[in-house]
Amino acid sequence: MSENINSNEYADLRPLYASRYGNSRIFTANNHGKKVIVKALKAECANDAACKASLRQEYETTSMLDNKYIRKALDFTNIEGLGECIVFEYVDGKSLAEHVRVGTLSEKQVKSILTEVCDGLNFLHRNGLVHCNLNPENVMVSANDGHVKLIDIGVPETKQDADRELLIKEMEFVAPEIIKGEDFDSRADIYSIGKIMEFIGERNISKQFHAAATHCTQFSKEQRFDTISDVRSAISKGHSFVKIIILVVVAAIVAALAIIYVPKIRANVEKERAERRVVEFNRELEKIQGELPELCEKYAMQSINEPIAVDWSEDSLRLVEGLMPYLAIDEYKAKALQVMERQRVGIERSREADFEQLLLSEFKSTNDSLAVKMRSALVDPTDDQLLIEAGKWYELTK
Repeated sequence: MSENINSNEYADLRPLYASRYGNSRIFTANNHGKKVIVKALKAECANDAACKASLRQEYETTSMLDNKYIRKALDFTNIEGLGECIVFEYVDGKSLAEHVRVGTLSEKQVKSILTEVCDGLNFLHRNGLVHCNLNPENVMVSANDGHVKLIDIGVPETKQDADRELLIKEMEFVAPEIIKGEDFDSRADIYSIGKIMEFIGERNISKQFHAAATHCTQFSKEQRFDTISDVRSAISKGHSFVKIIILVVVAAIVAALAIIYVPKIRANVEKERAERRVVEFNRELEKIQGELPELCEKYAMQSINEPIAVDWSEDSLRLVEGLMPYLAIDEYKAKALQVMERQRVGIERSREADFEQLLLSEFKSTNDSLAVKMRSALVDPTDDQLLIEAGKWYELTK
C-alpha cells in the first residue's frame, strides 16, 4: 500500500479487495490478537461528504443487527491513512461463488445454504431492511460449521448514476427495479436469491430449484413470491407422490433416448463449462493486472542506493490464490505464469524509471566540480544526454 497507515488498535492491515465500480476497499487487520475486516473508502472518495455519510449509515444500520446468519459490525473508527472505517467480524471461510466455482457442494449442502440465506433475509425483512446487494460473493460459508453469513448489506455501489446501463451485466443478481432507480421492497431480495439458484443450476451443482428460481426472477416484482418465507417453503418442501411418478416416467423416457443424445449433451455441457471457465479465468487475470499501478506505488524507489530488484513474493502468492483452481490445467497455468511475470517485470521497470529520475535529480543538484563542469559543457542538453553524463559522474564518484 502506498498510504502511510497507522493504527495502534488495528495492526497488520493488509488489502483484500477493492470495489471495481464502487467507492470502498476492504482490508484484513489484527485487533488485539483477533482477525477482523476493515472497510474504508477509496482514497479519492475519503473526503467526499456523500460517501462518508453512506459509510456511516451502513454502520449504523448493520451494527443494530444481531443474527447468526448476518456478519456483525463491531466498530466505526478513524484510522490514520484510511480515514473513517467500519470494522466487521472476520468470517473464516469461502464465498458461495468460490464453492460453486470448484464444484464441491452436494445437493444437501446447497439446500442448507439456501435455507439459511432465506432465514437471514427473513430477519432483515422483519426489521424493515432489504439486503439489496445479495449475490454469491456476499454469501460466506463458514469453514468451521458450514453455516452462512450474509455480508455487504446495502444498495450496490456505483461511482455515478450514468454508469448503470454499463453495469447491468456486472449487476446480474440485482433486481431490475433497483437498477432502474425505482422504488423497491423485500421482493428485490427474492429476485436476487432466485438468480443465485440459477447461478448454481447453470454450473450443474443443483438444478432442483429451477421452478422456484423462475418464480423468484420474474421481471415484475408483483409476479414473484410475496415473502422470503414463501421462497424458503419452495426450497424446503419435498416432492409429492404425483411428482415422483412424473419424474419416474420422465426418467424412463430420458433413459430410452440417452443412447442417442447423451454423447451430444455431454459435449455441449463440457463446451459450456470450458467457456465459463475461460471467462472466469480471464476475470481473475484482469483483476491481477489491475493491481499493477498500486504495486508500483508500493515498491516505488525512494533512494538511488536501493537495489533495483525487489522481493514481491508475498504479493505474488496473494495474487495467485485466486488462480488456484486453474493451475492444474497446463494451458491456464502457462498463461497465469505469463501474467505474473509481466507483473514482476512491470514493477522492476517502474523501479528502473524511479532510479533514473532519482539519479537525474542528484546529478542536477550536486555541487561537485566535475558535475558542474559537465553541466556547463552541455549545450541545450536533453534528458537523455544529461542521464548519460550523470551515469558517468555517478560511476566516478562511487
